[in-house]
Amino acid sequence: MASTRNDFASVWSLYLWIGIAVAVLVLAAVLFAVVRYRARPGRAPSRRAEANLLEVGVAIVILAIVALLVFRTFHTEAKEDDSSAAGAVRIRVDAFQWGWKFTYPGQGVTVIGNSDREPNFAVPAGRTVSFALTSSDVIHAMWIPGQKFKKDAIPGRVNHFDMEFGGRGREQGLCSEFCGLRHSNMRFGVWVLSDASYERWLAAHR
Repeated sequence: MASTRNDFASVWSLYLWIGIAVAVLVLAAVLFAVVRYRARPGRAPSRRAEANLLEVGVAIVILAIVALLVFRTFHTEAKEDDSSAAGAVRIRVDAFQWGWKFTYPGQGVTVIGNSDREPNFAVPAGRTVSFALTSSDVIHAMWIPGQKFKKDAIPGRVNHFDMEFGGRGREQGLCSEFCGLRHSNMRFGVWVLSDASYERWLAAHR
């Protein structure tokens, strides 16, 4: 699977270029109509009220564009929500006012922090990471802007999803669902490490 960032960047590019193409076509049609059918002396207005073939053709094109966008969007989202990759790194995320708890099942590692002390957890670059996300109080949202990905944390429900982080370094994450007075300080960091550095990080946090 490609990185989460690349997956959603491709969907965004598709929306962007289709949007640009549609805007150009609409503006061109309006400009053509304004110039070609403008009022002129001695010219009577057309009495034609329908263009059935043209209207059907436009409707078919619109339906095809909508179908393509819906398919690509849901296909990409389903791939991230799969959470079935063999050998994936598994992390449980518990959101609370106003902090985060990251637990690595079977590894004996837990990272916890709040609005006063931002937590930082680690993932290996280029490997699938399966998250199980929930909340212990109100609705939060785990957002990693650099990965173009966001998922709600809902009390009493566990949302499962996969991510794959590309280049190494630190990603900034935050809560993007207003959850109280210190919502803006509910942040976290993600260290994207090589396999060797990731194993050393785990050992240091046991």
